[in-house]
Amino acid sequence: MLETETVNNYGYTEAPGNNFFDTENLKCLKAPLTSPAFNNFSTHMESSAARLEETLELLNLRYQTLFFLASAALVTSSVFSVTKTFGFSTLPGLLLSLFLLTNSLLVMVLDIPGTPRWAAKYRRHIRKNMRFLTRLTGKSLWLAVLGASNMVTLKSNRRVGALRFLFGTLTSLFVFAVAAVRKSFRLEKARNVVKETSKGAYIDVFRKYALSDPDHGMQFEEFNRLCSDYTSGRLQFDIVDLYIIFNVLDEHQKCAVNEREFYEWLAGSLVFL
Repeated sequence: MLETETVNNYGYTEAPGNNFFDTENLKCLKAPLTSPAFNNFSTHMESSAARLEETLELLNLRYQTLFFLASAALVTSSVFSVTKTFGFSTLPGLLLSLFLLTNSLLVMVLDIPGTPRWAAKYRRHIRKNMRFLTRLTGKSLWLAVLGASNMVTLKSNRRVGALRFLFGTLTSLFVFAVAAVRKSFRLEKARNVVKETSKGAYIDVFRKYALSDPDHGMQFEEFNRLCSDYTSGRLQFDIVDLYIIFNVLDEHQKCAVNEREFYEWLAGSLVFL
């Protein structure tokens, strides 16, 4: 198990006449996202994402399954492209097809349903070296790039049939990070409320709620209770959302947020999940 960092090693500890994270001087972080334009955009985004999540619940589908299907479609169409782009005359197309095939395989391995043993080692390497793929926003945008590149590759190859072109079209449609953005906005609302109410006493807030194991960090239930208490019960997160949130806030994947990570979250800016 990773050794817990001591408080003295944290970058925000006070020194004589100096505070590393001076909330009074961080003017760029003091402006909450409460402008009318942002609120209007956030409202439309949340309503659209809510309908999307309701549809997924009706179909009994998870994000992991959708990402797996999208990456599998990309792998299939990339294989078609690779088989049609051998030769020096089509070298750029071959390189792009191999790039698409490699990256779509990475996403597919990361989101294989279940927990197969053979995939565990590869998943660890992917999470370590391509951390952005573990976020809903990062993965959605990366699939958007791959899908758009795949459409260009297939369209430039006239020998590719309509069915293969359809694969590229379908994968490029899976570009919406709406659900991820909605979750990010909900977390941002909770952060703003806690930040404004605590008035800089972030560590006191952490120690008030991280009761089960303060050295290890704040647990799921404690974080949820914190958000619920500060928003009068208006903002709470289910277990899936908490996994997504902790995946971003928890740097060492220990299923807990320590003092330093909690402070950096409150003192920082909007976090995209």
